[in-house]
Amino acid sequence: MLLENMTFEEVEEYLKKKDIILVPIGSTEQHSSFGLLGTDFITAQEIARAVGERLNIVVAPTIPYGMAQHHMAFKGTITLSPLTLINFLKDIMVSLLEHGFKKIIFINGHGGNINSIKTTFELVKYENYPGYYEVISWYLLEEVQELEKELFGDENGLHATPSEISLTQYLRSKAFVDKKKDKDRTNLDLPIKEYFPLSREEFRLLYPDGRMGSSPWLATIEFGRKIFERAVEAIEKRIKEIEKIKLVK
Repeated sequence: MLLENMTFEEVEEYLKKKDIILVPIGSTEQHSSFGLLGTDFITAQEIARAVGERLNIVVAPTIPYGMAQHHMAFKGTITLSPLTLINFLKDIMVSLLEHGFKKIIFINGHGGNINSIKTTFELVKYENYPGYYEVISWYLLEEVQELEKELFGDENGLHATPSEISLTQYLRSKAFVDKKKDKDRTNLDLPIKEYFPLSREEFRLLYPDGRMGSSPWLATIEFGRKIFERAVEAIEKRIKEIEKIKLVK
């Protein structure tokens, strides 16, 4: 059910039966020396595709870039400005809405995207496009956070978490084969008076190795499998509820 693998006739047939589409979105940004730059979009993509396959719902091509300016002091990060991201997402949504999709659900893997996504919803509604729009961030799901607590206690942190690193180890195990194991494993505390948003310089000063109170070395492939299954099940449940929502005509 990948949009990229469908013909326009197949989309036309799909829209006769369903009006919902999942849009995976993440970021390309540093995840400390333990994690992959593509962590946020890899996790969102694979979770969305698994949900789409289970529920026979179309999944749009993954958006691999997000609002990640606060990570720009780390090489390899690619960011969009908030305005660029909003305009980009708005064009995507309007395209889908004009084709007949009425329920657009973003499956999100990056916290820096949330404000821009919600602002995009407001802009699309301001232009009087009817429909149901939602952003589901897999890492904010109560079911996932309960499992993270069970697996990692108070060491999951806020960024470069063992949860997301475990997920990518499960999903992209080959990418970790040559990663060195002799990395600093000192768990630095979060700043006493943390504030956000941060500039790239502020972020690097507060979090010199890219971690935010996390212990990514606790990650394992098996933990990643458990987290993946929990996230997919939770989102599947939420999507079933969304499918039942009757839109105003």
